[in-house]
Amino acid sequence: MAKFITGSELEKAVYDIIWDAEEILMIVSPFVKLDDYFKRLFDKHVRNHKLHIVLIFGKNEGEVSRSMSRADIDYLKNFLNISVIYVPNLHAKYYGNEKKGVVSSINLYDYSFKNNIEFGVYSEVSVLGNLTKTISGSPDQDAWNTCWELAENNELVLAIRPVYEKKLLSIITGKNYVKSDIVYDVTEKFYGSQFNKRKYTEVKRIADFPTEIEMGNYTGVRPSREDVEKESLQVEKNRNTRENKNTGYCIRTGNPIPFNSNRPMSEGAYRVWAQFGDWDYPEAYCHATGRRSYGKTSMRNPIL
Repeated sequence: MAKFITGSELEKAVYDIIWDAEEILMIVSPFVKLDDYFKRLFDKHVRNHKLHIVLIFGKNEGEVSRSMSRADIDYLKNFLNISVIYVPNLHAKYYGNEKKGVVSSINLYDYSFKNNIEFGVYSEVSVLGNLTKTISGSPDQDAWNTCWELAENNELVLAIRPVYEKKLLSIITGKNYVKSDIVYDVTEKFYGSQFNKRKYTEVKRIADFPTEIEMGNYTGVRPSREDVEKESLQVEKNRNTRENKNTGYCIRTGNPIPFNSNRPMSEGAYRVWAQFGDWDYPEAYCHATGRRSYGKTSMRNPIL
């Protein structure tokens, strides 16, 4: 049964939805700003490849960092199974997992939780199956379906998927999780002039990529020669910048940081890594050049 909530009851409902998610976490919020408390809630899931986080945000097409900062989207790159979608005319807000959800007025924004008077309608739901619509018929199911349609029909910005190695007799014994790959990432364009001028060669949707990857099967998009040549030029530029300014790159997010092979991560990425302290956990970038490493770098070996 649906229940109207506000104040601390609404805050607790949102916090519980994030914390208790096991299979899927759906968040629809035009504005996203993650303070330390929100990050502490999300950190619970940072090594959970079974949980698919679907985050939909929007507004401020001319200056998207006002809707979600570059630092926050870089933080989200720490997760093992996540989709980030942009909807330019988004105003609705929704929080849900496989068991419960709330349609609300509140943004995933620390200021809103601390200062605003917000309302919401909470309900317990049963979302059967992973990343699929449920059967329509009740308001809570219709809310979930509408949010999933937003995810399907709008622009994908970031997609990270788990990679599995199938075992013999996998129907009985299951499959082994190996790592997670960034299968799509246009955040560089998204936060740069190319996004503001709409110079994408092609907009991707969540359905263009699988929900998981089988080890040995490449599912990425074939790159163009122009894209590869641009990446090579950027790597060379990064190398020159490091030589001239002693700049390195975070091995998890690829963002520029001071070059230090003993601490090759940004502060936020290092904080997440330090919870587990796995020196051989595969990372995404080379600390020296910023080139993608495809899991060949780690805290122990940060440079290709």
